[in-house]
Amino acid sequence: MDLANLPAPTFTAVDGLTQGTAALVYVAIGAAAWLRAPRDIRTRVFCAFSIANFVVFGVPTFWWLRGFSDPTKLPPAATATVMAALGVGTLMLFHFTQVFPRRRPWIRDSGAQMAIGYVLVPLVIAGLIRFLPESLDKLTAPYIIALIVFGFPLLVLLAFVLPVAGVVSLLRSYREFREGPLSILRRPLEWILLSQIAGGTLAILFAPVLAVLAPNSLLQSVLTVVIWALGLMTPIAFALAVFKFKVLDLNPD
Repeated sequence: MDLANLPAPTFTAVDGLTQGTAALVYVAIGAAAWLRAPRDIRTRVFCAFSIANFVVFGVPTFWWLRGFSDPTKLPPAATATVMAALGVGTLMLFHFTQVFPRRRPWIRDSGAQMAIGYVLVPLVIAGLIRFLPESLDKLTAPYIIALIVFGFPLLVLLAFVLPVAGVVSLLRSYREFREGPLSILRRPLEWILLSQIAGGTLAILFAPVLAVLAPNSLLQSVLTVVIWALGLMTPIAFALAVFKFKVLDLNPD
Protein backbone atom coordinates (compact mmCIF):
# COMPACT_ATOMS: atom_id res chain seq x y z
CA MET A 1 0.00 0.00 0.00
CA ASP A 2 1.38 3.36 -1.04
CA LEU A 3 0.52 5.60 1.89
CA ALA A 4 1.93 8.64 0.13
CA ASN A 5 -0.67 8.40 -2.65
CA LEU A 6 -3.75 7.70 -0.54
CA PRO A 7 -6.62 10.15 -1.12
CA ALA A 8 -7.03 12.75 1.59
CA PRO A 9 -10.15 12.36 3.73
CA THR A 10 -12.88 14.82 2.85
CA PHE A 11 -15.73 16.37 4.81
CA THR A 12 -18.64 14.34 3.43
CA ALA A 13 -22.41 14.64 3.63
CA VAL A 14 -22.33 12.09 6.45
CA ASP A 15 -19.95 14.35 8.39
CA GLY A 16 -22.13 17.37 7.68
CA LEU A 17 -25.34 15.68 8.82
CA THR A 18 -23.88 14.09 11.94
CA GLN A 19 -21.95 17.14 13.07
CA GLY A 20 -24.77 19.52 12.24
CA THR A 21 -27.33 17.52 14.21
CA ALA A 22 -24.90 17.03 17.09
CA ALA A 23 -24.37 20.80 17.28
CA LEU A 24 -28.12 21.43 17.42
CA VAL A 25 -28.82 18.68 19.97
CA TYR A 26 -26.07 19.89 22.29
CA VAL A 27 -27.08 23.54 22.25
CA ALA A 28 -30.80 22.73 22.55
CA ILE A 29 -30.33 20.53 25.62
CA GLY A 30 -27.76 22.85 27.16
CA ALA A 31 -30.02 25.88 26.77
CA ALA A 32 -33.12 24.03 28.00
CA ALA A 33 -31.33 22.78 31.13
CA TRP A 34 -29.87 26.21 31.84
CA LEU A 35 -33.29 27.86 31.51
CA ARG A 36 -34.63 25.27 33.95
CA ALA A 37 -32.10 26.26 36.62
CA PRO A 38 -29.87 29.17 35.48
CA ARG A 39 -28.03 29.43 38.81
CA ASP A 40 -27.22 25.74 39.18
CA ILE A 41 -23.53 25.00 38.60
CA ARG A 42 -24.39 21.80 36.75
CA THR A 43 -26.59 23.49 34.15
CA ARG A 44 -24.18 26.40 33.74
CA VAL A 45 -21.20 24.16 33.09
CA PHE A 46 -23.12 21.87 30.75
CA CYS A 47 -24.54 24.84 28.84
CA ALA A 48 -21.02 26.22 28.34
CA PHE A 49 -19.86 22.74 27.29
CA SER A 50 -22.74 22.63 24.79
CA ILE A 51 -21.74 25.98 23.31
CA ALA A 52 -18.17 24.73 22.86
CA ASN A 53 -19.50 21.64 21.07
CA PHE A 54 -21.77 23.82 18.95
CA VAL A 55 -18.67 25.68 17.73
CA VAL A 56 -16.63 22.50 17.21
CA PHE A 57 -19.37 20.82 15.17
CA GLY A 58 -21.03 23.88 13.72
CA VAL A 59 -18.10 25.72 12.14
CA PRO A 60 -16.99 22.84 9.85
CA THR A 61 -20.63 22.19 8.95
CA PHE A 62 -21.12 25.87 8.05
CA TRP A 63 -18.16 25.81 5.70
CA TRP A 64 -19.26 22.46 4.25
CA LEU A 65 -22.61 24.05 3.40
CA ARG A 66 -20.64 26.77 1.60
CA GLY A 67 -18.87 24.15 -0.53
CA PHE A 68 -15.69 23.37 1.45
CA SER A 69 -15.04 19.62 1.54
CA ASP A 70 -11.33 19.70 2.42
CA PRO A 71 -10.83 20.37 6.17
CA THR A 72 -7.28 21.56 5.51
CA LYS A 73 -8.57 24.37 3.28
CA LEU A 74 -10.68 26.09 5.93
CA PRO A 75 -9.77 29.72 6.68
CA PRO A 76 -7.09 29.93 9.40
CA ALA A 77 -9.47 31.79 11.71
CA ALA A 78 -12.05 28.99 11.39
CA THR A 79 -9.44 26.32 12.13
CA ALA A 80 -8.14 28.25 15.16
CA THR A 81 -11.69 28.76 16.44
CA VAL A 82 -12.54 25.08 16.14
CA MET A 83 -9.33 23.91 17.81
CA ALA A 84 -9.62 26.45 20.63
CA ALA A 85 -13.25 25.44 21.20
CA LEU A 86 -12.19 21.79 21.22
CA GLY A 87 -9.63 22.50 23.92
CA VAL A 88 -12.09 24.51 25.99
CA GLY A 89 -14.72 21.81 25.46
CA THR A 90 -12.33 19.20 26.89
CA LEU A 91 -11.83 21.40 29.95
CA MET A 92 -15.60 21.90 30.22
CA LEU A 93 -16.27 18.17 30.04
CA PHE A 94 -13.78 17.54 32.83
CA HIS A 95 -15.37 20.39 34.83
CA PHE A 96 -18.77 18.79 34.26
CA THR A 97 -17.58 15.45 35.68
CA GLN A 98 -16.50 17.37 38.79
CA VAL A 99 -19.97 18.84 39.46
CA PHE A 100 -22.36 16.16 38.16
CA PRO A 101 -24.36 14.76 39.85
CA ARG A 102 -22.73 16.82 42.62
CA ARG A 103 -19.36 18.40 43.34
CA ARG A 104 -16.36 16.13 43.68
CA PRO A 105 -13.72 16.83 46.37
CA TRP A 106 -11.15 18.03 43.83
CA ILE A 107 -13.26 20.86 42.44
CA ARG A 108 -14.04 22.15 45.95
CA ASP A 109 -10.34 22.71 46.61
CA SER A 110 -9.15 23.61 43.09
CA GLY A 111 -9.26 27.36 43.60
CA ALA A 112 -8.65 29.28 40.38
CA GLN A 113 -7.17 26.37 38.41
CA MET A 114 -10.17 25.91 36.13
CA ALA A 115 -10.47 29.64 35.46
CA ILE A 116 -6.78 29.85 34.56
CA GLY A 117 -7.18 26.88 32.24
CA TYR A 118 -10.13 28.49 30.46
CA VAL A 119 -7.95 31.52 29.70
CA LEU A 120 -4.65 29.84 28.82
CA VAL A 121 -5.82 26.85 26.77
CA PRO A 122 -7.54 28.76 23.93
CA LEU A 123 -4.74 31.34 23.86
CA VAL A 124 -2.04 28.67 23.50
CA ILE A 125 -3.97 26.73 20.85
CA ALA A 126 -4.85 29.82 18.83
CA GLY A 127 -1.25 31.07 19.08
CA LEU A 128 0.26 27.79 17.90
CA ILE A 129 -2.13 27.63 14.95
CA ARG A 130 -1.69 31.32 14.10
CA PHE A 131 2.10 30.99 13.81
CA LEU A 132 2.14 27.47 12.35
CA PRO A 133 4.67 27.45 9.46
CA GLU A 134 3.41 26.55 6.00
CA SER A 135 5.93 23.72 5.66
CA LEU A 136 8.45 21.79 7.73
CA ASP A 137 11.40 23.56 6.15
CA LYS A 138 10.05 26.87 7.52
CA LEU A 139 10.01 25.71 11.13
CA THR A 140 11.84 28.14 13.38
CA ALA A 141 13.62 27.51 16.66
CA PRO A 142 11.19 29.71 18.67
CA TYR A 143 8.20 27.80 17.29
CA ILE A 144 9.79 24.42 18.10
CA ILE A 145 10.49 25.63 21.64
CA ALA A 146 6.87 26.78 21.95
CA LEU A 147 5.69 23.36 20.81
CA ILE A 148 7.87 21.61 23.39
CA VAL A 149 7.08 23.97 26.26
CA PHE A 150 3.38 24.58 25.59
CA GLY A 151 2.06 22.37 22.79
CA PHE A 152 3.16 18.92 23.92
CA PRO A 153 2.17 19.28 27.60
CA LEU A 154 -1.18 20.72 26.52
CA LEU A 155 -1.74 17.80 24.14
CA VAL A 156 -1.02 15.30 26.92
CA LEU A 157 -3.32 17.17 29.30
CA LEU A 158 -6.26 17.45 26.91
CA ALA A 159 -5.95 14.12 25.13
CA PHE A 160 -5.11 11.85 28.06
CA VAL A 161 -4.97 13.33 31.55
CA LEU A 162 -8.31 15.15 31.68
CA PRO A 163 -10.36 12.46 29.85
CA VAL A 164 -9.02 9.73 32.14
CA ALA A 165 -9.52 11.88 35.25
CA GLY A 166 -13.07 12.66 34.13
CA VAL A 167 -13.93 8.99 33.64
CA VAL A 168 -12.47 8.15 37.07
CA SER A 169 -14.59 10.90 38.64
CA LEU A 170 -17.74 9.56 36.97
CA LEU A 171 -16.95 6.04 38.16
CA ARG A 172 -16.51 7.26 41.72
CA SER A 173 -19.80 9.14 41.55
CA TYR A 174 -21.40 5.98 40.15
CA ARG A 175 -20.21 3.98 43.17
CA GLU A 176 -21.46 6.60 45.60
CA PHE A 177 -25.01 6.32 44.23
CA ARG A 178 -25.11 2.56 44.57
CA GLU A 179 -27.98 2.43 47.09
CA GLY A 180 -30.96 4.49 48.19
CA PRO A 181 -33.45 6.62 46.26
CA LEU A 182 -30.64 8.44 44.44
CA SER A 183 -29.45 5.19 42.84
CA ILE A 184 -31.68 6.08 39.90
CA LEU A 185 -28.99 8.59 38.89
CA ARG A 186 -26.72 5.66 38.09
CA ARG A 187 -28.58 5.27 34.78
CA PRO A 188 -27.54 8.61 33.23
CA LEU A 189 -24.06 8.08 34.64
CA GLU A 190 -23.90 4.73 32.84
CA TRP A 191 -24.89 6.41 29.58
CA ILE A 192 -22.29 9.14 29.96
CA LEU A 193 -19.58 6.63 30.82
CA LEU A 194 -20.45 4.50 27.79
CA SER A 195 -20.51 7.61 25.61
CA GLN A 196 -17.14 8.88 26.79
CA ILE A 197 -15.28 5.56 27.00
CA ALA A 198 -16.59 3.85 23.86
CA GLY A 199 -17.03 7.00 21.79
CA GLY A 200 -13.71 8.45 22.89
CA THR A 201 -11.86 5.23 22.13
CA LEU A 202 -13.32 5.01 18.64
CA ALA A 203 -12.72 8.69 17.91
CA ILE A 204 -9.16 8.84 19.23
CA LEU A 205 -7.77 5.41 18.35
CA PHE A 206 -9.73 3.97 15.43
CA ALA A 207 -11.05 6.94 13.43
CA PRO A 208 -7.60 8.43 12.64
CA VAL A 209 -6.28 5.02 11.55
CA LEU A 210 -9.29 4.40 9.33
CA ALA A 211 -8.97 7.90 7.85
CA VAL A 212 -5.49 6.92 6.66
CA LEU A 213 -6.14 3.31 5.61
CA ALA A 214 -9.65 3.69 4.16
CA PRO A 215 -10.41 7.38 3.61
CA ASN A 216 -13.84 8.29 2.25
CA SER A 217 -14.96 4.66 2.45
CA LEU A 218 -18.26 3.11 3.55
CA LEU A 219 -16.54 1.75 6.65
CA GLN A 220 -15.40 5.24 7.62
CA SER A 221 -18.96 6.53 7.18
CA VAL A 222 -20.30 3.74 9.39
CA LEU A 223 -17.72 4.55 12.06
CA THR A 224 -18.67 8.23 11.85
CA VAL A 225 -22.32 7.39 12.50
CA VAL A 226 -21.42 5.09 15.40
CA ILE A 227 -19.24 7.76 17.03
CA TRP A 228 -22.03 10.31 16.47
CA ALA A 229 -24.61 8.07 18.16
CA LEU A 230 -22.33 7.34 21.11
CA GLY A 231 -21.46 11.02 21.44
CA LEU A 232 -25.12 12.05 21.64
CA MET A 233 -25.60 9.75 24.62
CA THR A 234 -23.91 12.37 26.82
CA PRO A 235 -26.35 15.26 26.24
CA ILE A 236 -29.33 12.89 26.16
CA ALA A 237 -28.25 11.36 29.48
CA PHE A 238 -27.93 14.82 31.01
CA ALA A 239 -31.38 15.76 29.70
CA LEU A 240 -32.84 12.64 31.30
CA ALA A 241 -31.07 13.41 34.56
CA VAL A 242 -32.49 16.95 34.61
CA PHE A 243 -36.01 16.45 33.30
CA LYS A 244 -36.81 12.86 34.31
CA PHE A 245 -34.62 11.87 37.23
CA LYS A 246 -34.73 15.30 38.94
CA VAL A 247 -30.99 15.61 39.53
CA LEU A 248 -31.40 19.33 40.16
CA ASP A 249 -33.32 18.50 43.35
CA LEU A 250 -30.02 17.11 44.68
CA ASN A 251 -27.85 19.65 46.48
CA PRO A 252 -24.89 20.25 44.14
CA ASP A 253 -22.52 20.43 47.12
